[in-house]
Amino acid sequence: MTAVVTQTGGSPIGAQVGPLLYAKSICTALPAGSNTDILEIMTLGLKNIGVFFDVATNNLDAFIVSAKFHPDDAFHTLYTAIDATPTESPLVIAASGTLASTAAAGSGWFLMDVRGIYAIKISVSGTVADTTAVNIYASGSR
Repeated sequence: MTAVVTQTGGSPIGAQVGPLLYAKSICTALPAGSNTDILEIMTLGLKNIGVFFDVATNNLDAFIVSAKFHPDDAFHTLYTAIDATPTESPLVIAASGTLASTAAAGSGWFLMDVRGIYAIKISVSGTVADTTAVNIYASGSR
């Protein structure tokens, strides 16, 4: 079975002050043991993004944040783990907990400085093949 990812939003909306980005992705049938991209958003021109997700079924065993610095560039892994006391880099401002081990029926969030980053991608893996489901939402502002 192939993962089903439906993403909406992603276009800048609003005024110069306030949210300039709204995006969401509803993901079902995520495989286990391999990372699946569940959200990709352009962040160029934004200062910060906030990302919230909830895990509908089965636990997560991976939560990866990657960045692209130019449209012609490839994605580079920034974080393979984000926890409640982000010490890995000053880019992660705050987080709700250890996101890579979010349990079924649980949720998580993080705030990130994205100045100078063209795009951000979130990838996850479930613990049970083809039945893990995640809903993820993002907003960003200058």
